Amino acid sequence: MQGTRYRKKGFILLIMAFMLVFSGTVPAAGNGYPLRNETYMQVFYWEMNKGEYALRYPEEANLWQLLVDRSAELAELGITGVWLPPANKADEPVDEGYAAYDLWDLGEFNQKGSVRTKYGTRAQLERALEELQIKGVKVFYDAVLNHRMGGDERERVPLASGESRELYTKFHLLGRDKYYSRADEWKWDWQAFDALDITGPQLFAEKTWDNTSDSDYLMGLDVDYQNELVVDELKEWGSWIINEIGFDGFRIDAIKHIDNDFMSEWIDHIQKNSDKEVIFIGEAWYENNLGLMLYIRKFNNDRLRLFDFALRRQFALMRDGSLNMSTLGKAGLVNDANYGDRMVTFVDNHDTGRDVTEYTSPIFNRKYQAYTYIMTREKGTPMLYWKDFYISGMREGLEKILIARRDYAYGPGYEVDNNDSDVYSYVRVGLEEVPGTGLVMMITGGDDGRVITKEINSQQPGQRFFDLTGNVSGIVETDSNGTGRFRVINSADKGWSIWVPLQED
Repeated sequence: MQGTRYRKKGFILLIMAFMLVFSGTVPAAGNGYPLRNETYMQVFYWEMNKGEYALRYPEEANLWQLLVDRSAELAELGITGVWLPPANKADEPVDEGYAAYDLWDLGEFNQKGSVRTKYGTRAQLERALEELQIKGVKVFYDAVLNHRMGGDERERVPLASGESRELYTKFHLLGRDKYYSRADEWKWDWQAFDALDITGPQLFAEKTWDNTSDSDYLMGLDVDYQNELVVDELKEWGSWIINEIGFDGFRIDAIKHIDNDFMSEWIDHIQKNSDKEVIFIGEAWYENNLGLMLYIRKFNNDRLRLFDFALRRQFALMRDGSLNMSTLGKAGLVNDANYGDRMVTFVDNHDTGRDVTEYTSPIFNRKYQAYTYIMTREKGTPMLYWKDFYISGMREGLEKILIARRDYAYGPGYEVDNNDSDVYSYVRVGLEEVPGTGLVMMITGGDDGRVITKEINSQQPGQRFFDLTGNVSGIVETDSNGTGRFRVINSADKGWSIWVPLQED
């Protein structure tokens, strides 16, 4: 009965949201809160269409078509934006796209052994964009701007050391030749790059490292953003992706290794030359608040959002049972008063959530607790991971958390005053104009299996609540002040409860 009630209410709210979205207005439910929460999803993972995964999930061999097929489902779940893998031609057909070869070839030209990319053809990509956007889902391009790989021709390259080497630094790019307005004026050769790894990064002659926030060199042929010809092309390419191809924004790969001046100028150029409010999300991998904060200050462009790697670091501690749960109220840069709204929160991605990793490990324990945290709080935009939802057997639980965000996680949020080392709780007060919204979230970090009870003020007097997750049974009724005795189980597998208003018949 409870499940029927919340599904019915969720359907009504979703229909209301779609009516407002497609009327051309920005929906507002009071106090500046949108009726439909922003919720993103990364729609790929590193092992996609490889090995055992290719056998178990053959539909993922054509990701662009699969996104068409699942576009309605994603919208129904409350997903408002999806991060696609790099759609450009890489140096080999099976590459994920991060070994960038021709940024202008989106699966259109016979290069590097294939017309299509790993994920499909350009026509299929454009169809996916159309279907997702019709459903109200924005689409973000994964921009790999730091480096290039797969050079077509060798040339003798002078090195800063005074030596020279025969290197594959000349590129013959069919996509660029067709779409870049100045393609006939210059070609990509060694002068478009700063360095290559030759038993360690070797700077080319008359080159200097760019103004980056970390080491300039990361991999491949390092693109030279002090070269104005390169800058001009990448500006035109970025505008082409938004205005011609139709993307709504970018996830920017390895942004801390790219020239800061160029990146800020690039963002401003694309926004200035588009009628859309373009979204820019940077991957600056700093696992502490100070690192993220210093990067934001040095980058100095308010349009840039960042992934909150510092928050994920706390989830790793929670995974291992070594986190004082009361510290979650200040975890990550998402809880910073100045920068919290610019954070994109996540639990795992294609790098952290791989089956085999060299420098990190997935959140394999208390992952529901982590998702409950990012999906119910007021600040930050949460990012769901395709592998968690579709591959790892977590769909049933994650659907409940998504319903909580889609239907209940509205109104101001506040920290409760009795959080401790075992239990973290958080309240959303709901919206007066949307009855039945609001929630009390509780997550635990222990393993003793106790049912822990906390007196929490929901700020909803005389309201009956039930645990949407189903982990704790029964009803909690609040008193005349809004306080009730809410419960959660202190265990890794069931230590997450989201208490939401019970809608009476």
